[in-house]
Amino acid sequence: MLRRNTYFLLALGAFTVVSIYLYTSIDSGNAVIQAQENDLKQLQQKIVNLQAVAKGNRATIIKLREELAELEKKPIKSDEEKLHKAPTKSDKELIAEPVIGNKVAHVNKVLTRTSPSYFSSTCDFRSNHSFVRSDLQMLDLYDLWQFENEDGGVWKQGWPITYDDQKVASEPKLQVIVLPHSHCDPGWIHTFEAYYEMQTRKILDGMAKHLGEKEGMKFIYAEMSFFELWWRDQNEETRNKVKSYIENGQFEVVTGGWVMTDEANSHYHSIIVELIEGHEWILNHLGPVARPKAHWSIDPFGLSPSIPHLLAAANITNAALQRIHYVVKRELARKKQLEFHWRQMFDAAGHSDIRAHVFPFYSYDVPHTCGPEPRICCQFDFRRLPAGGKSCDWNVPPQKINKDNVAERAHMIYDQYRKKSQLYKTNVLLVPLGDDFRYDVDFEWNEQYTNYKKLFEYMNQNSAWNVQVTLDEALVKSGERLPTLSGDFFTYADRDDHYWSGYFSSRPFYKQMDRVLQHWLRSAEIVFTLSSIEEEGAVDQKVFNRLILARRALSLFQHHDGVTGTAKDEVVVDYGNKMLEALKACEEVLSESLTILLGLDSAAPMKMDEIRQFQDLLPQRRVFSIDQNVVLFNALTRRRREVKCIHVDSIDAVVELAVKDQLAQQVNPVFETVDDQLVLKEGVYELCFQYSLGPLAAASYRIIKANQTLFARKAAIFASRTIATNEFDFKTLPNDFAVENDHIKATFDNAGSLMTVVQKDFGVEVGVNAHFVYYGARGLQKFRNGGTDYPSGAYLFLPDGKARRLATEDNSFIIVIEGPVVKQVVVAGNKDLKIQQTWSLQALQNFLDVDTEVDLRSKRNFELALRFNTTVKSGQDFFTDLNGLQMIRRKRQQKLPLQANYYPMPSSAFLEDADVRFSLFGSQALGVSSLESGQLEVLLDRRLSSDDGRGLFQGVLDNKRTVSHFRILVEPMKNGGYAQDERVGFHSHVGNFVSSSLLYPVVAMAATDAPSKMLQSTLVEDSLHCDFHLVTLRTLSDSTSYASPEPSTKSRRQAAMVVHRVIPDCRSKLKLADTECMAKPFKIVPSQLISLLKKTIDTSLTLLYEKEEIESFELNPQDVKTVKLVW
Repeated sequence: MLRRNTYFLLALGAFTVVSIYLYTSIDSGNAVIQAQENDLKQLQQKIVNLQAVAKGNRATIIKLREELAELEKKPIKSDEEKLHKAPTKSDKELIAEPVIGNKVAHVNKVLTRTSPSYFSSTCDFRSNHSFVRSDLQMLDLYDLWQFENEDGGVWKQGWPITYDDQKVASEPKLQVIVLPHSHCDPGWIHTFEAYYEMQTRKILDGMAKHLGEKEGMKFIYAEMSFFELWWRDQNEETRNKVKSYIENGQFEVVTGGWVMTDEANSHYHSIIVELIEGHEWILNHLGPVARPKAHWSIDPFGLSPSIPHLLAAANITNAALQRIHYVVKRELARKKQLEFHWRQMFDAAGHSDIRAHVFPFYSYDVPHTCGPEPRICCQFDFRRLPAGGKSCDWNVPPQKINKDNVAERAHMIYDQYRKKSQLYKTNVLLVPLGDDFRYDVDFEWNEQYTNYKKLFEYMNQNSAWNVQVTLDEALVKSGERLPTLSGDFFTYADRDDHYWSGYFSSRPFYKQMDRVLQHWLRSAEIVFTLSSIEEEGAVDQKVFNRLILARRALSLFQHHDGVTGTAKDEVVVDYGNKMLEALKACEEVLSESLTILLGLDSAAPMKMDEIRQFQDLLPQRRVFSIDQNVVLFNALTRRRREVKCIHVDSIDAVVELAVKDQLAQQVNPVFETVDDQLVLKEGVYELCFQYSLGPLAAASYRIIKANQTLFARKAAIFASRTIATNEFDFKTLPNDFAVENDHIKATFDNAGSLMTVVQKDFGVEVGVNAHFVYYGARGLQKFRNGGTDYPSGAYLFLPDGKARRLATEDNSFIIVIEGPVVKQVVVAGNKDLKIQQTWSLQALQNFLDVDTEVDLRSKRNFELALRFNTTVKSGQDFFTDLNGLQMIRRKRQQKLPLQANYYPMPSSAFLEDADVRFSLFGSQALGVSSLESGQLEVLLDRRLSSDDGRGLFQGVLDNKRTVSHFRILVEPMKNGGYAQDERVGFHSHVGNFVSSSLLYPVVAMAATDAPSKMLQSTLVEDSLHCDFHLVTLRTLSDSTSYASPEPSTKSRRQAAMVVHRVIPDCRSKLKLADTECMAKPFKIVPSQLISLLKKTIDTSLTLLYEKEEIESFELNPQDVKTVKLVW
């Protein structure tokens, strides 16, 4: 039977190829022949994919049959069946009865559909679901397309569009939906608050006024950060008026996140934080009727499939998209594929598909939205009337519509609508009517409304045009079948070879600060919730408001001009100050909550082990003293046996551990930079100790003076020049040297460059050859199509050629610190760049840490990268992560320029061949590329003198001394390399742990008057399976009280438990050191984790929708799910 099914699928694929080929052969001409060849290549690739799918299906069917046989033995109704049953009466009260084809219908479908069976073996899942099943696959399309940059005429990046005006009357009526909107950046040229006072307040005031005055007028809005600020200032009359607009469909919230998030650098944890922040506020203050139904992403610079995956889990199932590579838009438009179902590369069934509508032209402003001719479209932006204060670049202003010109003007814009509609399969056309910070004056509200109303009436009455132009909601469905598309839309280019890969690494100081805040906030959320459950009312509500402050600071920075590093200098400083205050707030929450959980009787607040005094300086390490306590908190849901290092003021200091945890301790010298030289720091030492903490466990350890039975071993020092010390053994460093533990060995050359990494357990050696390279910025040039060039800037990466290697002769000082707990190699590098690189190898671990500090302030037009020339035979392929949520296969495209082959690396990348994988994990977002086989490079920082012509009007010259944290993992692989048809990758169990432990290191705090005994608190009663990651445990907010000048929000006795289930790559030969979590079940029972819970409620990701009370839940691999906990 299986063989017959396979043959049938292959025969069907071959028949499809032949049929389409014969059909297209009717035409003639070179262009048609070329199109036929491209179609044939695509179809041939689909047959290859089909063969792989058929092969995978055989294993899947066998597996499903086995599971079915097991279920037949136990015919018990499962929790899954209960979860996915038909809508109940209460469901129908939450979800409007669907009208066929509208947005509500799609939401209803999502809430009531049946998910595929849960996989008990994620290894089987990976082997069967690494092959993409979609009509369009972006990596394959990049191979087919030539990326020519030809002048298309009035549509400069396209072609002349025509239509038969005699046939339109017999076609389905064209529905044109005009969407008045205003895109408001929460920080860019001005700060968030300055924009609010200058423009956004006026925009929302205008909305509240004009929607009530103008019958049928509508408005959509996205950024809830601004809306919340405006809501504070409104009286009840205005608030009720706005709610009525929402109820009657005049005002719509789209996406509803705190910001319109960046999609390249933001981590999925922070994206979920900003989405929940916005959606929770909407439900608390606007009510269920305001739930967002559509996603609006018109300004982020490139698009990630992680966003629709999360939005689908939140039951937002339609998306309007703008910033996609201009050639990608053109090629999709040629085949009317600008509307598609965006499918996840790991989701063969399409259960998280989201319907996408791509706007085809250059920008989302009015000149580029009504049709292909911006000169004409600009004449229908009535804010640009002579009295409106704005003008058209084509020197042809709009005209007010009157009875004398309405026929001519209506035909002009109808012609644009009709031409634009030729690019879509469906008869529904979306036309945005707005721009950045628009509708901030009454003039615009009045002129757009009155003039478009006249145009609408004339067009709708002209039966020959067969068009209905309206402000009403678009129908979601039509009779046309839309294709499925998988992949991402990086790297974005808006014209010429202007690839927006620079912002992947712009302002890396704040990108690193963003990840620190993400970690501190996540830890604070978890301990606040657990302490609230443990002892109700013990945590002051003021502390909860500090937690809200931190949530909103992190959320605000996810804005696509925040974490991107593309704002004005003073705006970046404002973001930095907000994050600094948020870090202090998290410190207070952690102190209060851990004090309760550990039962400490202390009035003195605990302090984090790092001190951040200013937003633009790297943190300093706190120095502990004897008789103080160090409090540790493990924010992971699995046991950790790792090394923690703290600074102490005595060489005799040791940590008093429980007897069962008496592991080795080590004391190291501390070096500091004085006059560009590394010197010993007097009176300060580094104490490193091994600890073991259970899942979400906290412990308080006493620092005491060493004695005969408890002491720390002094490290030995090897250095390239003499170090005067009486406290540590010193020896001269040999030319080539190595550091190693029981599992790995790292070798270095005489310049301190990492040369090889050896996995000792398997005898596998990988050449690494780590070194620095740099790029310059190219000068101005002209393109053959008449385009004008710009230099590199905050957005664009336009190098002046290949990278040059940074000389290692300037590496002035190399220090090796050897001990039983940790080994370190410290290299003082190029003096101009003040490079300091520290390689660390912990006992028991199979990865290597590297911290790189750089300072580019002595340079101009200089971009520094860390490059690894490995011996991995990776060919043209490499893998990078998307928002820390999934890995995507990249392919170096020789037909594209260097800057096009740079991609975002929010957290990791790897190279792989048949035998070995080389992975690089980062705790900050940066740009990454593989420009040759076996090569991986990450861009560390950029300093640029010029503006790149994208509206910022400045270069990037506010550099700081910046640190980047990385981890290197070398993994021997089995069963050969990835298949050529695979488009998605996965980390191993070890790789997932390495990443999560880097992003979420153990929290360490100093307690001054804690008890002398060792205390430990097990905050939860069990751990989760290794494949599960607790994204957050977030206490929910009540409605905010705006009665006083300072808004106040109370916490509820409810929390959102958000869980992600990863897909592990089981081909790695490395095994977890602690396999305790591997034995845990895939079914999560919250009451078994936290016994004080009263109930658990099933919800959508951001809690916009609730279903029923449940006892347990499961997730498919790669799903992110939320349940509400009540206590």
